[in-house]
Amino acid sequence: MKICFASLRKRINYTDVLEYGMDVFYESYRHYVRNNPQHEYTYYNFAFGPKGAVRNNDVIKEADVIIFPAVQEFIYFVDAMHPRDIEKSQNKIRELYNDLNNKHIILMTQDRGVDEELIMTKTFEGQVKPKSFQVIDEMDFTGCLQGLKYYFIKQTYRFPIDKDIDFIYWGSDKRKFPNPGNGKAKQSGDERYDIIKSIHKNPEIKSTIIGRWPSSMKVEKKWISLKEIVGYLDRSISTLCFNWIDQTALTGRYHESIACGMFPFVWKDYDTNNILVSESFQRVLTKEEFYDKLKEVKRNDKLFDNIRNDFLKRIPSEEGYYKEFEEVLNRCFKLQ
Repeated sequence: MKICFASLRKRINYTDVLEYGMDVFYESYRHYVRNNPQHEYTYYNFAFGPKGAVRNNDVIKEADVIIFPAVQEFIYFVDAMHPRDIEKSQNKIRELYNDLNNKHIILMTQDRGVDEELIMTKTFEGQVKPKSFQVIDEMDFTGCLQGLKYYFIKQTYRFPIDKDIDFIYWGSDKRKFPNPGNGKAKQSGDERYDIIKSIHKNPEIKSTIIGRWPSSMKVEKKWISLKEIVGYLDRSISTLCFNWIDQTALTGRYHESIACGMFPFVWKDYDTNNILVSESFQRVLTKEEFYDKLKEVKRNDKLFDNIRNDFLKRIPSEEGYYKEFEEVLNRCFKLQ
């Protein structure tokens, strides 16, 4: 079988974990390739190594299967980028439409806003007719594939450091859904912007915000790799985990928080099924409740210890995740 791993937008020269947002997929796929030499592997706009990623349309044309890891694909359709940049990116994808027709496509996604409908109607603009379309989601794995981030962070050398930040949030505001048709992006109703902005303005809370936010939010850094963000997380006492679209799902923020010794509070119905959330104390319904519980966490180290110990019982080992990934990908191949 000829399998093409294709980064349709951003050129990726993958060198190490914690450098790219989808490293849990990239690293899992690297292990799959090593363990399954029976297939023929090619890459489009992606390479394992510091160089080599090129846009070669022929590898798309010749492949039987296209694996598409989608990195925050919804960003291109929520009025968050300059139209010129979006059009430039779309034009490159349009060159592939004919070659993507009648191919088996596997989407790898780690965002509630990126699914088959978004890819087929927005990214491919309704112009691609695949032979099959399957989705591998981060939630197809025990405790979420983002559990690998825990191991990646723990294996990274870091200097011991004091915790001098009460609260940290890293990510984006998620205030908009992808736009319908050619219309303006609609509001998502997600609460994190207002909540985090209020916490950030509280003079009694020392907080740090990293990521893509409106100008009204003062951020420490616009965006940096997780490897750099970890330095801030190690200094922090707590964070708040939010989700949008699907409250039964998890986010990498929870796993990253545990790895950095930081208490993972969760907002309202996050992880509704308690896949990882083990204590009702973690859930907060209001800003005031967060402030009260933060004081308790700062007084009592055992609160975090209990959460961490329970977390480690619920996720697989690093090798266990790679085995699950191989099983999930092989199932996709059998369904074609």
